[in-house]
Amino acid sequence: MQPEIKQFIEHSDYYQGAVRDLAKLLPADDAELDALIGETVAASDQRAFIFITIAALEAQRPVDARHLARGTMLMPDKHALGTIALHMTGDIAQPLLEAVTSLNLETPELVSSALFLAAHWQKENNGRVSSKLIGAARTAARNKNGVVTDVAMLHAVAMLSGDEGLKTVVLERAERKPSDACVPGMNSGAVKMGEQSLTMWRLSPLCAVPALARTNVLAEGITMRRAVARTSRNAPCPCGSGKKYKHCCVEKDEERLHRSTSIAGVTREEFRADPEQYMTSIDLEFYPAHEVARFDPMKLNPDRREQYLANQCRAKLYDNCVAALEKFGYSDKTKPGWENIMLRVAQEQRKDLVERLLKLRPATEKNRTDGAVELLLAESNPAELVKTLQYGALDVLGDPNLEQYYGFSYTLLQSHLCALGVFVARGMIPILPMAHATALHDALLETRDKLCLPPEDPITDILDQRSVKQNDEGKDAAALREAQAKLEAKMKEVQGYRDSVKHLEKELHRRERLAAEQKPATPSTAPSVPVDQVALSEMRQKVKELKANLNERHNERNELRRELQKAYTDLEQLRETAAPVTDREQAESDRREDDLLLPEETAGQQPVRAIECPPDFQQTLRRVPPSVARGTMTALGRLAAGEPAAFMGAIRLKACPDIMRRRVGIDFRLLFRLLPDRLQVVDLIPRQDLERKIKTLV
Repeated sequence: MQPEIKQFIEHSDYYQGAVRDLAKLLPADDAELDALIGETVAASDQRAFIFITIAALEAQRPVDARHLARGTMLMPDKHALGTIALHMTGDIAQPLLEAVTSLNLETPELVSSALFLAAHWQKENNGRVSSKLIGAARTAARNKNGVVTDVAMLHAVAMLSGDEGLKTVVLERAERKPSDACVPGMNSGAVKMGEQSLTMWRLSPLCAVPALARTNVLAEGITMRRAVARTSRNAPCPCGSGKKYKHCCVEKDEERLHRSTSIAGVTREEFRADPEQYMTSIDLEFYPAHEVARFDPMKLNPDRREQYLANQCRAKLYDNCVAALEKFGYSDKTKPGWENIMLRVAQEQRKDLVERLLKLRPATEKNRTDGAVELLLAESNPAELVKTLQYGALDVLGDPNLEQYYGFSYTLLQSHLCALGVFVARGMIPILPMAHATALHDALLETRDKLCLPPEDPITDILDQRSVKQNDEGKDAAALREAQAKLEAKMKEVQGYRDSVKHLEKELHRRERLAAEQKPATPSTAPSVPVDQVALSEMRQKVKELKANLNERHNERNELRRELQKAYTDLEQLRETAAPVTDREQAESDRREDDLLLPEETAGQQPVRAIECPPDFQQTLRRVPPSVARGTMTALGRLAAGEPAAFMGAIRLKACPDIMRRRVGIDFRLLFRLLPDRLQVVDLIPRQDLERKIKTLV
């Protein structure tokens, strides 16, 4: 970047006048301007990217839409995204879709707006919305973190695409019935919102920029520290000139104060020049990923490298993660991060990154490779691919641990053989424990979304049947049994509608075929009985209404399934908080567990620690009941924050004194280590597995 432009951006407020002035400094050659914008995107420099792009568009200079593939991550809000995208040249749909599917964007509104912009461009230019975009929209609609406006924008995408599956998922996400789509104003409201957004985004690019500089604002958003120490105006100037402060450096220092940061004595320019030295573990946990992407990981404190990798991994910036690991080198300290990133890049089908990571691993460990990695490496060789699948399946079938069944199915669902994974997962769900089966079912539905298949899968009926047949005769399980009864009744109702639709469609097909086979009567032939076209039309309308009712019953069943899951969770929480049992066998089990533990210690003052989890900990949380998963994360947060009450009941193991045990509910145990700067999670296990787990740790 030219020094003149760089200095202007760093020292100017972002407002319309500054944007016009910057436009005059931009390179006259369009190719040089394009390279400059590409440079800001590659450097993840949000301020420079927005400043230069808006200035170029306002000056009616061409800006290529390909920059949106990474530039979408740098957008401060959906208004900036829409304004910039609609004024760019070229296909905006492909890079926007790439940004949604390959990056973890900061806010749900960026995702929904990017999908709407891409769908609008495809509809206008290609006449149809692609299946890949519809799949991405369905995945976004299932995200429970979106706000109401985001769901409305996804509804606008559904109206543009005309995809019934997307409409169903969006209406379910908005907690509306499919029949509501027929209510006047329901669909038109989503269309109107999309049109209003497009109208606003098509205005001059300067409309997305503040009209005036806010010279009276020092800072906003975070706690700020003075970049200049407080000095009395009549005191001697700190610079040593011998003059009073008000007659010497006061104006220079006041200007410096306007560029204060959260770090005392440091201005924005000084922080941007060398941000790595100011980063703490907490900063890296919450700092925007596009800002952390600008850092040189080798300048970070070695103890902060894991947090750097975690930050970039959450944002799916895997290229940065692999480049950093290549600089760090492979060691026991970087091994957990290496394994986690290896699994994620394999699931993202990034074979180039997998091969780079494998080169870092020592030869002594090269016989150990995750199934997802093996599958990805074998995809270009059909014979090797079949061999990998065959031996992988044999390994699973020979292992009595059902956890391996879940892992094999989940790996296929995340691979390029995801359609095959749907079939395998269907076979596993009936035999897996309910927690595993539910998690695998969710992953299966997500895969159907990616493949643009109908949202409902036949295996859902099997899972629901298992849910309603789980017996619990306890007196405290009345709500659970009531939820099971409601779900069972709704299942029968859904089946009745299915049978009606199937029967009516069969009859409609028969009559339409008969109508097509009929020929005009001739004098030599007897006239055939005409098919009643009015009756056919009425029958088609009847099929349409039945399908709408069937979709409505599907959504009602989904809601009842959620209520059943909530009933399970409530029952688990109730039993966790109930008085201790007096059963002799339970008491004996508690005594045996106490024999494995050292006496409880007083926790004392504890520092704040970062949380370090094993690579497969997320899958572990999926396998346990939701209430246990929530309790585990709550406990970890309190322990990491140093909250004294959280350490009550955290006791060291006799055989491994560096490992502590903490109860999570009645039936699960959390094992962890307390290191000086981080809390290292060892495992979350059922209480009956504690003794066996200790033997493996020893």
